[in-house]
Amino acid sequence: MNAFRKNACRAFVALAVILGGSLVSAPSASAAGYGCSGSLIDTYDVRTNAGSGTLFGHVYLYYNSSNGVNCAVNVSNSAGGYGTAKYMYMSINKCTQTSPSSTCSITTRDEDSSQSYTQYAGPVSVTSPNNCILISAAINYNGRVAQANTGATHCG
Repeated sequence: MNAFRKNACRAFVALAVILGGSLVSAPSASAAGYGCSGSLIDTYDVRTNAGSGTLFGHVYLYYNSSNGVNCAVNVSNSAGGYGTAKYMYMSINKCTQTSPSSTCSITTRDEDSSQSYTQYAGPVSVTSPNNCILISAAINYNGRVAQANTGATHCG
């Protein structure tokens, strides 16, 4: 009986460790986890030094084909102060262009920024089933700024 209790106790501890570990996991990149709907269609690095430096986070871009909505969030990582209040910015813009370009003539914009985000900025969204979109994001942490910027992309 003593060996049975010992093995049962070990099994219970192992299960608790497994379940406990899953409860403290970092948020996933699922659309619903950030208030977006649709499928993940792209990810952009948010880096210091005009895109060549330290990775502070990622922009996750989702597209819902049933309604033509593009939705994006800017999520910081540990190097970008995940869990610490800081300035974060996220914007998504509908362009007049219908093919990729280094520039974007903006028709509609949705943006989100605050001095006190601890994890992510957004979601932001635009309806753009036939036009290109432009993404802009920033994370300012410990006196350093990381950015992500696209030209007109994900057209049509």
